[in-house]
Amino acid sequence: FLPGHTEMVRILVENGARPCLRTDYGWTPAHFAAESGRLAVLRFLHSLRAPIDKEDCSGDKPIRLAEIYGHQDWLLVLFCTRRAEIESEAYRKVAAESGISMDDTDEEWAEHGKEIKKMCSL
Repeated sequence: FLPGHTEMVRILVENGARPCLRTDYGWTPAHFAAESGRLAVLRFLHSLRAPIDKEDCSGDKPIRLAEIYGHQDWLLVLFCTRRAEIESEAYRKVAAESGISMDDTDEEWAEHGKEIKKMCSL
């Protein structure tokens, strides 16, 4: 991430990007922000109610990635914002009860992946 990444994330979301989506390995945008130490991006994602507490396929949450990559300022903020994880979880529960989709998969992208795998096996 470069210095303007919070603005870039804002533009992407305004143009339809979904901050709840996950990669094939379970990473959310918060995982990428944690890996690169972009605290402002994490704060922005949290303000959008994006999940900042999801585990990836290895069981790591963004806070663990911040620890692995040595982002000490992140650790302090994330430990202090354990409340943010609780808020994220509570928001997802209320959204589900209210019928608001918090889907973290992109069906079109998943179908595209299946087509690529099929072509590679020919």
